[in-house]
Amino acid sequence: MTSKVYSRKKVAVPRLIQVQESEPASGNEVTVSHLPLQTESELELPIAIRKGMRECTKRSLYPLSHVVSFKKLSWSYKSFLTSLNTIHIPTTLSEALSNENWKQAMNAKMKILEKNNTWELVDLLAGKRPVGCKWVYTVKYKASGSLERYKARLMAKGYTQTYGVDYLETFAPVAKINTVRILLSLVANYNWDL
Repeated sequence: MTSKVYSRKKVAVPRLIQVQESEPASGNEVTVSHLPLQTESELELPIAIRKGMRECTKRSLYPLSHVVSFKKLSWSYKSFLTSLNTIHIPTTLSEALSNENWKQAMNAKMKILEKNNTWELVDLLAGKRPVGCKWVYTVKYKASGSLERYKARLMAKGYTQTYGVDYLETFAPVAKINTVRILLSLVANYNWDL
């Protein structure tokens, strides 16, 4: 019986060559030992050249002008959009104070906050900073598109709170989960409608 011996094919191992740049930058000496090793086959690869800019040769089936254009809107919707652009919504307090409508909206909001006893005045502790606030302005419209009212909200800057000092205080009308659970248990026990 003859026995066959299997052996792996011998593959030529590529020889590694160190490549040196033709002209090193002035003042920066490049030593051969710091250059990357490359095989002879890598050196023979052609250099890739960037392709040119692509151009749109055929016309789009769904042009953007069909989506963005006002041509296909009804006249009532066009007038509604025009009315949205006529009222300037201020971004700063000084802009709002220059318009009487926004002043009235801020005064109305302050009266509501005072009526609900939203805050209490306390002395500021030494070395502590108060949490700041900012006015946010919006315009409310009726379903017909006519102006309903100017609305101003006073928002606390919650991101200025400090952990361990005033971090657990909330400045928005947020119900605590325990309150919601109690309310739902009362509804279930007394068969109330929600």
